[in-house]
Amino acid sequence: MTTISDATKSNWQRLHTSTEGRLAKRANKTLSAKKVIAASYAQTDNASDLLKIVSQIDAPLEDIIYTLGLRRLEAAGILYKSNVQKTLIPYQSYLNLNINVPDEIWVTNDDLLGFVLQSLLSEGERNATGQYYTNREIVQTMVNNLRLTSNETFYDPCCGSGAFLLGVETEYPENLYGTDLNPLAVFIAKINLLIKYAKKDFIPNISCVDFLKDNNSRKYDYIYTNPPWGADKKHQYQISGLKSKERASMFLVKAIDLLKPQGHLHFLLPTSLLKIQVHADVRKFILSHCTIQNIELYKDRFDGVFTDYFSIKLLPLSTECQAYEVKKNNQTFNLNYSVVPGQSDIRLSERNPLDESIKKKVALRANDYLTHSKWALGIVTGNNKEKLLSEREGKAEPIYTGKEIEPYTIAEEKKYIVFDPANFQQCAKEVFFRAPEKLVYRFIANRPIVAYDNKQRLCLNSANILIPEVDTISVKSMVAFLNSALYQYLYTQQFSDVKVLKSNLSALPFPAISPLLDQKLAYLVTMIIQHGKKNEIMQEINTEIFDLFDINAEERNLVMQTV
Repeated sequence: MTTISDATKSNWQRLHTSTEGRLAKRANKTLSAKKVIAASYAQTDNASDLLKIVSQIDAPLEDIIYTLGLRRLEAAGILYKSNVQKTLIPYQSYLNLNINVPDEIWVTNDDLLGFVLQSLLSEGERNATGQYYTNREIVQTMVNNLRLTSNETFYDPCCGSGAFLLGVETEYPENLYGTDLNPLAVFIAKINLLIKYAKKDFIPNISCVDFLKDNNSRKYDYIYTNPPWGADKKHQYQISGLKSKERASMFLVKAIDLLKPQGHLHFLLPTSLLKIQVHADVRKFILSHCTIQNIELYKDRFDGVFTDYFSIKLLPLSTECQAYEVKKNNQTFNLNYSVVPGQSDIRLSERNPLDESIKKKVALRANDYLTHSKWALGIVTGNNKEKLLSEREGKAEPIYTGKEIEPYTIAEEKKYIVFDPANFQQCAKEVFFRAPEKLVYRFIANRPIVAYDNKQRLCLNSANILIPEVDTISVKSMVAFLNSALYQYLYTQQFSDVKVLKSNLSALPFPAISPLLDQKLAYLVTMIIQHGKKNEIMQEINTEIFDLFDINAEERNLVMQTV
């Protein structure tokens, strides 16, 4: 695949989109009109040139995509084949626009139509429907040169523009099946298959269907997909045994039921499904109903998505012993372990006896959790450029972002704001911001970074508020626990998210401590806040917490090396 040129990057910038593939904001994505270029999906100048052409056209998206589809078929020399014309019949209500596309644009194997569709959809629509298509490298890795025989079938239940369907090799394209919620994606997938199998006389078996509501009972040999990620917030679906309402989990559970006894399922999923407690339901399902063949963890992210992901390959056969391959950071290793009934822990590495010993010691001292504490999100202004001030004036007061949140302390403010909740897009009750004592922690981080605040300070939505209510542990002592090496270690052992989630923090166990230890920890935190010397005092805090759990020297060394 050709790397994009500097000129292409410049074109994308002029189209007011981002080439970084990263969300700058976490709130209100479902309402966002912002567009994010699918830069990693089609990295060629052809893709950029085509997007530049269509971005100048004032017409409905469906007419643009339909027209480009016709041009694509015409360039391939198959537009007037009978099977192609039959495939196009349902789309005759769309308009064929006068779009001048140079012939050389089409001289590429990239899914240009899928690239254009993704890049023209708003961020809100993509987020609401989970329309983030899988790039070719990942598809090739997952499909792994799969070639179907004459009696084997392949199904992608949310096929988008057909990436997985195109990745499979077969002499029988009529054995490829796909469904998707987006009619334009379905149209593009059909076009792409017609072009790939230009010499075959067939009509693609792709339909516009909501897989989670479809009554299809056909059994397939292979079901591969990248399902929508995110909760079913509208409560549209009911899948037995799943409490989390995560759509990706629902797709997996339903897809397993559509596999033949010797069939194969291969899904691309958010890494949170492997770690977060709320997704224990789907992990239990996998361990009790399936045989894991392999798991691969990826470093890259989708354009416009700030979430890590992994692929998992499953057989629809229950087993008492899971034996599978894990790939991570260019390393491959094999795991083999017995499954305990009700287990929800899918292992990604060999058990270290020291890890087990540390976790057991902490678990045995568990007395309380953060589950009944008070939580609040930072302010969502709706327009930071307009409402955040660089200079303090009038009634404006300091406001802090995640970047200013440091272990124990909050760095000097960089912005100011007039606190007017009615003028904000989203704002927690003022009582949370003005609490006599509270903790503020970074939202985007791979472990807790927590500051103590008794100055009633405001924070933006890149920082969250926690007012802990944990038996025997004061607010100041809680900031010591959360920033300690031991709890940093425990957190990273359990969770691999790039966001610090309330559900993750709520899963951490805390011990009962004596009033004397509570006073000492609170005093050490005060010394850090007032006098600095973080490293020296943090070492003392680490020692106190290690001693509390009887963590021995070898275990302490492992913790410190890990964090």
